[in-house]
Amino acid sequence: MVYSWYVHFLDSFALPNIDVFNFIVPWGETLIGLGLLLGCLTTAAMFFGLVMNFSFFLAGTVSHNPTDIFLGFIILAAGFNAGKYGLDRWVVPFIRKTAKTYSEKSKAAA
Repeated sequence: MVYSWYVHFLDSFALPNIDVFNFIVPWGETLIGLGLLLGCLTTAAMFFGLVMNFSFFLAGTVSHNPTDIFLGFIILAAGFNAGKYGLDRWVVPFIRKTAKTYSEKSKAAA
């Protein structure tokens, strides 16, 4: 099944910018894979993995994508609780601390 609105997106945006997409897709796949393997920003990696998988699914590729999407939602839910074993144990608290410090500084400046 091919969705006409997605075909319009591909024809009017993706194909004219094919050089950008030829750069973004492989790098996105690599970064998503590294994020999931290393447990670094697991929730964000799985979210963007699902976005990419939905994109392939909407383009008409129907192989194991429905199964991948289902497993992706399970990993996304599990990634919300990630942080015991992977790099999220150190990365997420650092990001929260940095964001809190930045927020406090911007409030003090205002």
